[in-house]
Amino acid sequence: MAPLLKIRRATVADEFALFALVSRFPTPTPPNRETFAEALRKKLRDPDGFVAVAEIDGQLFGYVAGDAHETFYAGGKVAWVDEILVAEGARRQGIGSALMAEFDSWAENGRCRLIGLATRGAASFYEELGFEDSAGYFKRYLKPEDRTKSAL
Repeated sequence: MAPLLKIRRATVADEFALFALVSRFPTPTPPNRETFAEALRKKLRDPDGFVAVAEIDGQLFGYVAGDAHETFYAGGKVAWVDEILVAEGARRQGIGSALMAEFDSWAENGRCRLIGLATRGAASFYEELGFEDSAGYFKRYLKPEDRTKSAL
C-alpha cells in the first residue's frame, strides 16, 4: 500500500519540521530559528494568513504559505502565495499540486478574486495549474543589512 499524502493546515506543533523545510528555501536571506518561530505564530493567528503542510507517514515533505489582502486593481481580495516548497526527493509526485489545491480552496472560501505569486522558476508547474504569466516582480530591501543576513 502506497503511503497516504495528507495536506493540512500547519500548527505550532509543526515548528521544528517546518523550519527544516523552510531552511531549504532558495533565498539570500534565510530566517534564523527565532525569526521563523515568531513569523509562524503570527501567520497562524492571522485570519488572512495561510500555511499548509504536506505530510506522509507523519513526516513533512512540503509547505505553502501566503496571505490575502484587499486590492484596488482586482476589485477585491487577492490571495498571494509567498512560498511553496516540496522537498527535492519528493517532487513530481503531486505534492505541489495538492498544496496549491488547498491554497486555492482557502482563497475561494475567503472570497478572493485571484491568486498571485512571483517566481522566475517552475513556470511550467504554474502554467499547468492554470496560472498566466502577467507582470514582473521587483523587490528592494528596506535595510541594507537585510540583504546580507544569513541563518544563525
